[in-house]
Amino acid sequence: MSQLNYFKKRPKAEAIDTAKYLERIRVNHSPKLDLKYLKTLHRAHLLHIFFENLDIHYRQPIILHVGQLYEKVIVKKRGGFCYELNGLFYHLLANLGFNCRLGSAEVFQKDETFSPAFDHMVVFVEIEGKSYLCDVGFGELFSVPKRISPDPQLDLTTYYRFEKDPDERWVLKKSQDNSYYQTVYRFAFQPHELIEFIPRCEFHQKSSASHFTRQKLITVLTPEGRITLTDRKLILNLKGERTEHAIQNQDEFYTHLKDYFGITETQLLRQQLD
Repeated sequence: MSQLNYFKKRPKAEAIDTAKYLERIRVNHSPKLDLKYLKTLHRAHLLHIFFENLDIHYRQPIILHVGQLYEKVIVKKRGGFCYELNGLFYHLLANLGFNCRLGSAEVFQKDETFSPAFDHMVVFVEIEGKSYLCDVGFGELFSVPKRISPDPQLDLTTYYRFEKDPDERWVLKKSQDNSYYQTVYRFAFQPHELIEFIPRCEFHQKSSASHFTRQKLITVLTPEGRITLTDRKLILNLKGERTEHAIQNQDEFYTHLKDYFGITETQLLRQQLD
């Protein structure tokens, strides 16, 4: 499907409270829906909303219902994984008036194969006839949207570019030196609905084959770098210096979770009782 036809087929997104959403990511409303504002929204989202899979480990079902996702992430100030974060970001952009669409991506794996369709959710935005990839739900990737083009694009310390495969799908690649590029994922401009992602969303919550079920993870971009916490280690990548601290027990995990992310043990355990 051509990019032009792709953007013509976007259905009406569910209405959400954009004022509260913008307040959550600390961005003012702008009537000018240009690339500068899109970049501001994208980076602010990464700075203020965590990528995390904690609900999976506390047996709290993740249901792809816009109202429930909004309540969790915007009202209760939690984070989420790709289906939650990119699903919400799409609804924010659509309600603001951007020409945008949900997309399905297949992630490149260690065995050099691609994961199934709908394994990852992304958002495409068209501005002045140019297509951009948004992704606030991958964990650690680019900080601002990338134009879908073969030209290298530098983002902080990493280069990104897009190539087409023999089946006309776009392949996102990244590099630290603009020479050797690693594949991240591939996608096509095919219209998709939130409901189509439900089977893979459930897989990642329940299957031992999913990396999300193997360990707890929460991470966030900061102005100085990135903070990541798992049930095994705390990683501080700040001002160009990386330090790792082993997590000795559950109490230490909860201490770091509260100190760095503002989430308490009581909040997580209470969910199991609700």
